[in-house]
Amino acid sequence: MQPNKKIGLVVTGASGSLLGLFAMKQLNALKDQGAAIETHLIITAGGDTTARLELTEDQRQELEAGADHCHNDHDLSASIASGSNPLDGLLFAPCSIRSLAAIAYCQTDRLSIRAADVMLKERRKLVLAVRETPLHLGHIQAMEQVTRMGGIIAPPVPAFYLKPASLEEMIEQSATRLLSQFDLDVSPILQRWRA
Repeated sequence: MQPNKKIGLVVTGASGSLLGLFAMKQLNALKDQGAAIETHLIITAGGDTTARLELTEDQRQELEAGADHCHNDHDLSASIASGSNPLDGLLFAPCSIRSLAAIAYCQTDRLSIRAADVMLKERRKLVLAVRETPLHLGHIQAMEQVTRMGGIIAPPVPAFYLKPASLEEMIEQSATRLLSQFDLDVSPILQRWRA
């Protein structure tokens, strides 16, 4: 069996906690199908506040229980804070503007931002599901900065052509599209455009 692919998930304070939950569910579904994936979860302070508003208690527990490793956002001594032990990929879902700006300008005083910084310096996949609208120039400049540094800005835009029957179906598809950025075999889950 090939070595584990280490995938990190950061849930920030932007609205969209379900996106993080569904991403974790998809990662665990891939593991159930035999994929060698090791998951790392960080829920920021803002992410915890928003999750309490958007998720049920059972869903919050499912999110945390689904991870192989849960990290405190203030623990800068965690393994994933070092370039000698980087993740293979890191997804911010949802990604707040605060986290986007901190990544863009290397404000690495939290584990989530330090781990993102490690991804960029080690040339690994960093995907930010930025959740904000409308955008002003400062937001766009921060997105440009992260893109120039090698990160991927991937707002969770619904695929309306799939005619989703529920909010959950729409979020599941968005989460799967985000995970497809990490070269994971999501083909059994991801619905693709067919004209």
